[in-house]
Parts: sequence; structure tokens; C-alpha cells
Amino acid sequence: MTQSITSIHLFVQDGCRPCLYAETQLKKTEGWEEFITITDAKENGDLSGFAKECGVTSTPTLVVFKGNEIASKKGGSQSMTSDFWKGFVQRLKVNQ
Repeated sequence: MTQSITSIHLFVQDGCRPCLYAETQLKKTEGWEEFITITDAKENGDLSGFAKECGVTSTPTLVVFKGNEIASKKGGSQSMTSDFWKGFVQRLKVNQ
């Protein structure tokens, strides 16, 4: 049996222009809040423990969990366009 997605985190950080772009494009997508959590990758200027556990080395990074395991990870804002987010959220809605 295939495990379903349990959580999705978009890791960002303050002052990161690529993060701002990815977050802005995501927020243009209706219903994104139902599936994706925007997570600050840093605490006190350093990567948070959770970000490190997820293998985040740069931001923005999208991490998809199935159960307690990382199912996929995608870094960089170049592909995180509004079309990417619309398609991604639409697939999540269909598979809900």
C-alpha cells in the first residue's frame, strides 16, 4: 500500500529574494493553505533543527513528507512559478 502525503513544507527565510518570489507565486494559487505550510528555515540566523533534518541547504526548498519520511525535495525558485504551484495544488486536490 502506498502512503499518502502527510505534510508539505516550503522552507523560506527572511530577506531571501528567491524565497519571496516562490512564496508570492504560491500565494496566487487558490487553496494552497490547505496543503502547504510556509516554514522559516532559520532560527537565530542559523538553519533550524527541522530544516537540517529535512536536508535543507538553501532556500527556497519544497519538502514533501509521506508518513515520517521525506518523499521528495525540490530546491530553487526558478521552477516555482505560478503555473507550477497551480498544477501542484491541483494534483493535491485530485489525490485528496
